[in-house]
Amino acid sequence: MKLDPNLLLPVFFWALLFLFFCKIPLARKHSQRQGQRWPECDPPAIPGLPSISIIIPARNEEPNLKLLLDSLARQSLKPHEIIVVDDNSSDGTARVAREKGARLVSLPALPEGWTGKALACFTGARAASADLLVFLDADTVLEDDGLEVLCRLYQKTGGLVSVQPYHRMEKPYEKLSAFFNLILFLNMNISSCIPGLNSPRGAFGPCFICSRADYFALGGHEAIKAEIIEDMALARLARKKGYSVSCFAGRGLITFRMYPGGLNHLIEGWTKNFATGAVKTGPWLFLVTFGWVTGAMSGPVDIVQGLVAGQHLLFQTGVILYLLFLAQIYFFLQPLGNFGLVSVILYPFSLAFFIFIFLRSMVYTHLLGYVHWKGRRIKLRPDKQKGRSR
Repeated sequence: MKLDPNLLLPVFFWALLFLFFCKIPLARKHSQRQGQRWPECDPPAIPGLPSISIIIPARNEEPNLKLLLDSLARQSLKPHEIIVVDDNSSDGTARVAREKGARLVSLPALPEGWTGKALACFTGARAASADLLVFLDADTVLEDDGLEVLCRLYQKTGGLVSVQPYHRMEKPYEKLSAFFNLILFLNMNISSCIPGLNSPRGAFGPCFICSRADYFALGGHEAIKAEIIEDMALARLARKKGYSVSCFAGRGLITFRMYPGGLNHLIEGWTKNFATGAVKTGPWLFLVTFGWVTGAMSGPVDIVQGLVAGQHLLFQTGVILYLLFLAQIYFFLQPLGNFGLVSVILYPFSLAFFIFIFLRSMVYTHLLGYVHWKGRRIKLRPDKQKGRSR
């Protein structure tokens, strides 16, 4: 069978990505201690276990907060306290926190030089009294033994530990997030099959854990108060000061549903993440990512061009590339979310959406200098970042 020489470069990047993305670290698996399980009781009844404060920054998170607080009520390991920091919500966020028995802390108007989430996290940490701080986004949900697993994970690694929740999707449009999940994990530089290539470039914001002493020794969120991507900035600060940073995927441990408010919500959210640098790679990984994305798109493009032009070899090349990338994408997405086989078969649509959001974010970043998120305008240019975040 005659093969098109144009097949070689896409296949090269297809194979190269396995080097960087073949071994995603799972939090639950890493936390295992020879099958041991802590008994159900309140800390500090378990010897050596620190008391736990859960801190939840929340802005207009009424429906999400209900699910999270219900999951915390079912935990096999009970926290010392649950603190919900209400960031000037206009819905029933504060009411839900009170009804579910959480301790409610309300933020004042956002001070100059702060981002909203950084201030909420720092305020919650200052109000906390336990030894271990667990920061959770309001749209996360823990499995019944999730807090137990997170604490085991922290005791095993120390430093700053972050876990990216498993992406739970319920509507077809949400599956358009596929490539954002892939690029986000690739950007974190934690999934190579060669251990020497793994060095976390940041942290995952939806779920991270550290001791109260380490948090304030770092300066907490106050030290990075103006940073829009506060999780990345805090991780860089921790590494600079000699603390370890460990990042994991949360399949079977913690989930979230990112943009349930419709397609416009999805577009706004991913544009914000792209424009603010949450889905940004270093120079080397950018080249790998660019080559891989181009290869993934070349298969469907070759199929269409081959059919239109009646070129059998081009069509054949496109089919081979499409099937190769389809299988690879399906394999990569399994630990990250419930994307399913159908959405992977239709991956050209998700990839086209990814490219659209990338181009859209470039307009907001370089021409407009801002994006909108949760009713606030986030200024993007360094000289104008005065603290307008989520």
